[in-house]
Amino acid sequence: MPSRLHKTLLATALVVGFMMLAMGVTLPNLVPAQTAYARTASLLWNTFWLAGVTGSIAIPLGTGLAFALLRTDVVARRPALLVMAAMLFVPLYLQAAGWDAGFGRQGWLSLSQGTLAAPWLSGWRAVVWIHSIAALPWVVLIVGIRLHYAEPELEDAASLDASPLQVFTRVTLPRAFPAVLVAALWIGITTSGEITVTDLYQVRTYAEEIYSNVPSYGEFESHGLAALPGILVLAGLGLIAMFVASHVVPPTRAAPLHTQRTISLGPWRWLVSCIVIFSLVMIAGVPLLNLCINAGMVVQQDDDGPRRVWSAWKFVRIVAVSPVQFVDEFRWTNVIGGLVGLTAVLLAGPLAWIARQRRFGAGWALVPAAVCLAVPGPVIGLSVIWLLNRDASPLLIWVYDHTVLAPCLASLVRAFPIAMLISWFSFRTISADLIESASTEGAGAVRRWLQIGVPQRRLALVVAWLAAMAVATGDLSASILVTPPGVSTIPVRVFGLLHAGVDDQVAGLCLAMVGEFVILAATTIVLMRRQENRVRVPGSPRV
Repeated sequence: MPSRLHKTLLATALVVGFMMLAMGVTLPNLVPAQTAYARTASLLWNTFWLAGVTGSIAIPLGTGLAFALLRTDVVARRPALLVMAAMLFVPLYLQAAGWDAGFGRQGWLSLSQGTLAAPWLSGWRAVVWIHSIAALPWVVLIVGIRLHYAEPELEDAASLDASPLQVFTRVTLPRAFPAVLVAALWIGITTSGEITVTDLYQVRTYAEEIYSNVPSYGEFESHGLAALPGILVLAGLGLIAMFVASHVVPPTRAAPLHTQRTISLGPWRWLVSCIVIFSLVMIAGVPLLNLCINAGMVVQQDDDGPRRVWSAWKFVRIVAVSPVQFVDEFRWTNVIGGLVGLTAVLLAGPLAWIARQRRFGAGWALVPAAVCLAVPGPVIGLSVIWLLNRDASPLLIWVYDHTVLAPCLASLVRAFPIAMLISWFSFRTISADLIESASTEGAGAVRRWLQIGVPQRRLALVVAWLAAMAVATGDLSASILVTPPGVSTIPVRVFGLLHAGVDDQVAGLCLAMVGEFVILAATTIVLMRRQENRVRVPGSPRV
């Protein structure tokens, strides 16, 4: 493992080193020649600065939260973990709306203090803050998985001759380092290819430049392919991240052999608990509270003039009416999300099983997922336009204009990586002896898949479908360019309204959508717990 990890770190450094060179070749093709060099330098700096600052904020805080929630005796551990899991499902545009509802142009705090001209949440400050808060649950998830599946026997042996602090610094933290690296690469890739927050607050980055300029130049063949070097670099980073992630959970290790060691914080317990609770309030409580305040705010006239007050009746009414008022948006969003989630699992499941069966089959899972993860959303949309908007084919033109195939294809690229990773990691925990026994009895690859893989991990496949559906339902950057006439989704509608600020109508719509994502998260968590309990005592299906 150490030698492999050292090679991975070296490869990561080389890829990051070549990123600036590749993007330096890409960006001059996207901007006018007379401003190419200055513009390229500015966009490269903005992209790396955003990814670096986001990672420097989210990784230490997320790692600390993961360790506190999984390995210490802080209070309310289980509710805190459930909140973190639920926040994984809330898309970036809803988180941006939650913060903008309080501290943006039309935020309740900005209105009450008269700071509409210069709100607290604007420009770089807003982009860095929202990306950092949105990245925290992912860091907790990635590092927490490693802490959960780490070998507790190593810590038990070290605790015989060392203090708890020495065990943490010498055993626990080094064992969690691969997960920290995966989290850092994940943040770098996702922030580099995202446009939701940067477009909302008018901050130019690599992906934002593609979104803003490539469509204005017309043909995808001549300008869209100019983004290829940057995509390849991000795909390389994604492949490295997934290779390291394969070592986060050891193969065929379904759960720790015995209970993980819980560190007693002693007199520091309540202080650490307060810090954890404060972090949860900042991650989930403040955005949700901002939306609730804006949804129920009314203006009343009295002797001193207009006065803004909060009305519980208006809050309930506007949240309840939103699914009816935007019924078409809810319907199309859920239809596209359900179809994309199902398609992603149908594609990822067999590929993940092939990767599990073959000795060097990890590439079947890692390479497609890394490529899909690396492609910026605007490039995905432009690729779908290039594929379907063909003047020479009336059939493709009709499909492009009159069906939801285009947004489904765009969202599928976004949703496929999460479905692939869940399927692959779940299949890796199936006992190799069981598969070999089925092979000796004459079961082929398809039969093993149908009678071992699917029955033993059917709940994991449902989880993969729900996760992919959540990603597709919340996708904006890939589908915004390809939504056909007459079809409007919640992300596209909210994104358009956010540019004018979060009023009561937008807040109610966002709260209704948050409720849907919470239901998805709760269902996923229940199924994951049931799958983990089944894995602890695996059955022996007859082959």
